[in-house]
Parts: sequence; C-alpha cells; structure tokens
Amino acid sequence: MKKYLFSLLGLVMIVSCEDDSNVIESTDVANSSELAAKSTKDIESNDFTKKVLGNNFVTSDGKTLALSTREKMIADFTAVNKKAPTVHGPFTGTVGVPGANPTDVKISYAQVGNTYPGTGVYIADVYNYYLRAQLPAEAATGWVESVDNPGYSNYTTQTIGFNSNMSTANGNKYVVANTYTMVLKYNMVGQLINAVVPAASGPKTFTYYYLTL
Repeated sequence: MKKYLFSLLGLVMIVSCEDDSNVIESTDVANSSELAAKSTKDIESNDFTKKVLGNNFVTSDGKTLALSTREKMIADFTAVNKKAPTVHGPFTGTVGVPGANPTDVKISYAQVGNTYPGTGVYIADVYNYYLRAQLPAEAATGWVESVDNPGYSNYTTQTIGFNSNMSTANGNKYVVANTYTMVLKYNMVGQLINAVVPAASGPKTFTYYYLTL
C-alpha cells in the first residue's frame, strides 16, 4: 500500500458526463506543484470550507452522500430567480493519489471498531485529493454530491466526508472539492505502522452537478 501511494505523484483527472447532452469542454485540476504550494492551514481556513457538508453518511458501497444538497440548491435557486433551474449532470472527476502534504504530522487517531491500528498518537503523512472542475459560463452554481471511497473532510478529527464549494478565477467558474486520507507511519515509540486510513486507498471519483436558468 505504501509503495502504491508514494509511487503516484500529482493528480490525474478524467471528466465524463452521464445522462446529459451538455459537455464541459475544459477542466482544470490543481497539479502537484500547486498543491505543494497550498498549506493545509490555508485550505481549512479560507472560504473553501464554509459549505462543509455536515450531514454526510457512508453507504454500503463506500460512497459518502449529502442527500439534501441537490434539493437545497434547487429550492434556493428557485426562490431567488422565481423559476426552476435546469439541472446538468451527473459529471465525474477522478483524482489520482496526490503527493503527501503535509508530512510527518502528529495525529491523535481514534480506532474505528476493531480495525487496525488501535487508538493512539501516530506520525502521519496526509494526502489531499483536490478536485477543481471548470463549469460553463452560463452555470449559476454547482456542487459535488458524492465521492467514491471517501476520505476525511477533516483529518484532525477523522470526520468521514468531503468539502465542496464554488470558486471563480479570471472570470471562470469552478466547482471545487477535497477529501483527505492519511498514512499512519509510526507510533510514538518508533514502531513501523504504515496503515492507510480511512481505507481504501487509490483514486477517488467525485460526482458533481451544476444549474442554469
């Protein structure tokens, strides 16, 4: 597992569209150098996490969902515009295993059930799966609805889920999202652990939508 995580550097994104005639012609994912330049503190302290999906849950097939997100988006849009929107999607963006950032973080880990490893303090590397997908100019808003094999929305508290928001840059609109995994490398007495949490590792696929008038 360690070899797999450390051998894949950077991000790979594949954007597809299902059940929709609209095609997003351009996409944008932060590359490994951009991720390295962003500190975890920056990501967690800016507007990116203002819309953390607080009601996530994990289904039996490993997806984390926020069932109220679509309904709330449509209801808010309709109330403001006095007209029901057109929903576009689902679209998917697959993010490969990124480089570790930050590394050698001291983590107070809480064991889940009888899974390995047990509760304790570990030295860990953090992996930030970051999606930034460009939306068409006519998109009013967008959101990520689910993530296959989700990580943590907050790795310090080990909250399962993801963060999602909209952003703009140079006149372009993006739906952005992230989720974290960790490799617990050593315990505090120096024993090698190398546990990936939460399992499983590997690429993660984000499913998202957008609305237009």
